[in-house]
Amino acid sequence: MAQNMPVNIRHELQEYARQQHGVDLEIFDSMAISTLLAEQDLVWVAEKMLDLPSNLVPANDPEIPQWYQDLLRKVRESDEPPTTPGDFAAVRTGLRHATQHPEARNDLAEWLQHARTFLDSRPKGAVSEDVQMKARYEIVVATLRGMETLRNVEEYIDEFVDYAAASSASSDLSDASALISYWQGAWAGGLATTTSEHLMAQLQRILDRVDALLAETDRRVYPNATAHFLAARAHILFHPDVNGMARNPNASVKTGAEMSFEEILSEAGSAEELRIRLEPLMSTLSDLAGLLPIARAFPVQTICDLFEAFSPVLAAHADYERVRNTLDEAIGSVEGDSAVAERCRSRALSLIKSGKPLLALREFHKAKINWFHGDTLRGSLLAMLTIAGVYADLKLPHAAKKYALTASSIAVSSPDSEDMDLVGTSLIQAFHHCYTAGAWVDATALSQLAIQAHGIYAEDAFDRQQHAELVGLDYHQSIICMTARKFRPALVETLTELLSPTDYDKMIWQLVDQLERSFAVDEASFTRTSAEQLEGRPFSDTGPARSLNFSALGTHWTINCPNDRATVLAAERFAAAAQILLCELATEDPVLLDESVSITIQLAGPEYKERVEFEPDNHQLKALVTLLPYTDQADAEALEHEILGAVGVLLMRLSALSQEQILDMLEGAFARGFLNQISFGRPYDEIAGLLDRGHYLRASKAGHQVIGPEDHVSPASSALEQPASYGPGFSETTWREMIEERYELSTLVGFTVARILRNDTCRRILAELRNEGWLDWHLLLAIFNVATNYRIWRELGPDSSSPEALRRVTPDFIHRCETPETPNIPLHHFSKDGLRDAFDLATLTVAKRLGLHIDRDTPNINGVRRLLDRRYGFMQDVPHSDLLAAQ
Repeated sequence: MAQNMPVNIRHELQEYARQQHGVDLEIFDSMAISTLLAEQDLVWVAEKMLDLPSNLVPANDPEIPQWYQDLLRKVRESDEPPTTPGDFAAVRTGLRHATQHPEARNDLAEWLQHARTFLDSRPKGAVSEDVQMKARYEIVVATLRGMETLRNVEEYIDEFVDYAAASSASSDLSDASALISYWQGAWAGGLATTTSEHLMAQLQRILDRVDALLAETDRRVYPNATAHFLAARAHILFHPDVNGMARNPNASVKTGAEMSFEEILSEAGSAEELRIRLEPLMSTLSDLAGLLPIARAFPVQTICDLFEAFSPVLAAHADYERVRNTLDEAIGSVEGDSAVAERCRSRALSLIKSGKPLLALREFHKAKINWFHGDTLRGSLLAMLTIAGVYADLKLPHAAKKYALTASSIAVSSPDSEDMDLVGTSLIQAFHHCYTAGAWVDATALSQLAIQAHGIYAEDAFDRQQHAELVGLDYHQSIICMTARKFRPALVETLTELLSPTDYDKMIWQLVDQLERSFAVDEASFTRTSAEQLEGRPFSDTGPARSLNFSALGTHWTINCPNDRATVLAAERFAAAAQILLCELATEDPVLLDESVSITIQLAGPEYKERVEFEPDNHQLKALVTLLPYTDQADAEALEHEILGAVGVLLMRLSALSQEQILDMLEGAFARGFLNQISFGRPYDEIAGLLDRGHYLRASKAGHQVIGPEDHVSPASSALEQPASYGPGFSETTWREMIEERYELSTLVGFTVARILRNDTCRRILAELRNEGWLDWHLLLAIFNVATNYRIWRELGPDSSSPEALRRVTPDFIHRCETPETPNIPLHHFSKDGLRDAFDLATLTVAKRLGLHIDRDTPNINGVRRLLDRRYGFMQDVPHSDLLAAQ
């Protein structure tokens, strides 16, 4: 016949012929005939009898597997209508293959027709309800993913949800959740006719059913069943709330295994943006994680996959680390540490793509540890190099150098010769980190070690098409030498001597000759460019002293030390530790002041008791840090504890949080495994001690050849900029009430304010301060403080600043309102300097009222002001009368 016959009618006719006439009836409709004629052994019939053009002759696609062709033929040739779960399993296998593989997509319509036979079967009840529902599931997914439509199948989703909402099987509830996920994606792309309200109502139905089943299930008796229900609940809560969400009818439908998650995650930076209910979700995951130790039969793989996919939006939650660790332990107990490392790496890459490198670092560090076994050592080495790369991207070259050299030291001692190629790769990375840090003489010496190691261990070592890392090495070494020739010619001989052991100098100077033709910049222009591209000043490792520079979280660090081997290695050890710790604490928000940090490093034995000595300075945090010298007999653990102690003390001074809060953050960092970040592998002085004392002596005697100003400040990476969000505990409402209070407080000195405003000199001073950015409440606060301090002085006499005298100053005295009889305050006390001094003291008082702790004898007022301006609303105001309006 020339038309397609519905499958149920075909089966009824065949059954009638068999029962009434005892014959087997074979019906060939248009679909069957065309299918037969497309077979390779019959296609010649179509060519000859139907005059089929060659371009319409189907090719014998070798990509279609034989099992699939056999399965399709078997299903076509079956005499009995499919009814059993086994029949459905066969059809489902073929349907999924045709959906997922373009070369079999031509068969999709036929497979969908076969799947629908489970819904159209006669007599009624021949196919179980469970199989019918599974068929609905497969039809919906195949139609959407294979044909990019939900036409005529949305009712199947509703029917499945109806079924699941009465089911007690967690698998049915998870499948219903998955179908709604597809439905949401199709709705967002304009491929579904349902409404957002209906989508969320159906989602709520299955959530209610899961909650009911959880309430009925005793987790102590049925831990595995409870775990399955919790996993289903988590899957439901991963859905975004689509109410009010904009639809995009032009969006293409993903056909991968994850139809919508990946695209959504790539654009969402938080649970709020993704519109998922984070708190109940994390509570469910936490509940599930706590059950896993006794739910031994629960297959944790699927929930781990989902957790991994959503890690960019879950990672900021307080329970993330605990849930992640529990899931990883469950995976590790089944699949081993290598599987855990793979998952850590996968989560880290997702976090990197989502612009969260600080959270990614924690995952890479965990992967590094889990791969650190003999059979998987290469994975650990690659993780270390990736970690070095992330630190470099964060503009922290000393932490990056530490990890590149750690990888090199472990690779060179690896019992597996296949790891040796990473020795040269690691040293080349270390060279680049020295280059970025401005240690260009060190970098030049290191290039020789890198080239030698690369030549020994790498295959086709100097084929630059095969080893692109050599091209980068050549380029940066050429920049170093060209810069010396043009701006610091006294260094040319030193650089040439350093490069000559491998004859690398000949190649580099030839490259310099070529580059110089286009290098038409003066030193000032070069200095500006290098300040933008590097973290340290070029040739900062020359002269009797050297400096290390970096910036993070509003702080700008300069670490100075004598240019001898032992002290430089100790200074780099300190810088690397500070950088790693700042990265670890950044996500906890330590609220650091926006200021410069000047550290001088010296070496002394354990008899030197004061390891961190602060120097008075109102403009920066300045300290002398004394470290133990490294020796072959040194206690590596003691060196690490000393470094952490020194950096911790500095952070407590830099932070506006209390000492207890910082200690809590440090305790949390150690609980997360921070010690393995800072002390992994051999001690820093050992792995970085590749250059001998003569090298440092040569760099020291080269004279001060640094390019750039002494006050060089390298900008922080975007991930380590000082946060712009409100600080911890800040309430905008409470703060505005405090500003209103300031205006009310100024009425206590109303007569003085009126006198100031009537005086032309005073009005000019106030106008100038306002032009500098002062708000009216700033001006009034400074006036109030000057007036109050004057009256305290008048009341208490010359000893008014002593602690004993100040204890006699009561709140009633401070809040005493002026009257016409109150003695006038001489207006010269309200000079610009006088108001500034009063406002500086008021700034510290305001910071204290906001709950901040500025515990220094010589506080950096400007640093406090910048912090308050940026994060505590200090430049906000409330409606009020203009102070300087015409009187």
